[in-house]
Amino acid sequence: MSYFVLKTQATADGGYIESYPRNSPADWRFDEGTSLIREFPRRAAIQFSDNYPDARRLYDFQTNILSAMIVSGRVRKILESLEITNAEYLPVAVKNHKGEVVAEDYAFVNLVGAEDAIDAEKSIYEMDSLAKDQIGWLKKLAIKESGIRPESKMFRCTMDRRLILIREDVLAAFQKEGLTGFAVYKAEGWDGFEI
Repeated sequence: MSYFVLKTQATADGGYIESYPRNSPADWRFDEGTSLIREFPRRAAIQFSDNYPDARRLYDFQTNILSAMIVSGRVRKILESLEITNAEYLPVAVKNHKGEVVAEDYAFVNLVGAEDAIDAEKSIYEMDSLAKDQIGWLKKLAIKESGIRPESKMFRCTMDRRLILIREDVLAAFQKEGLTGFAVYKAEGWDGFEI
C-alpha cells in the first residue's frame, strides 16, 4: 500500500485564511487529534485576509496559514463516501474581504486519533524541543506499515500529529473528482519540504 503526505497547496489567487473563527478552541488544539466538535462555535465564519486583497478564489482545499485543512462540501462528500470514520467536520461559512458570505458549505476537517506510521529507526528527524513527543524537524520519512490499522485511509501520525497521510485509494478518489487546492508527496522518503 502506498501513502502520501497531504498538504493544502499555496496558491496566488486563493482567498487566504489567516485566523480561526472567533471563539474557537486555542489554535494549537487543532493539531492535537482530539475531538473539538463540542467546543467549536456554531455559525462560525472565516474571512479572506485583507493582506491579500486580490486573492479571491475558492478551492476545494482552501489556502491558509493555519496548517489546517479547510475543505469544501465536495471534499466532505468524498471523504464520507470513502468511510473516513476518524474525521469530524467543523462547519464554517467563508466570507470575502468585504465580509460577504461567498460559501456556506466549508469545514475544518479535524482528524481524531493518530497512527504509529513513522518508522523511528529508519526516518531521519529531530524531536521538538517543546513538544518532546513530537517531531520538530524531518529530513527523511520512512513509513512503518505495521503501525497503521488496515481501515485507516486518512490519518495523523503519532510522532507528528501535524503530518497527515492519505492512502493511495483516497488520492485516486481526489484525482478522479478533480479536487483543487491540494498537493501530495510520496510519503516514503519525503524530505519535509513542500515544493
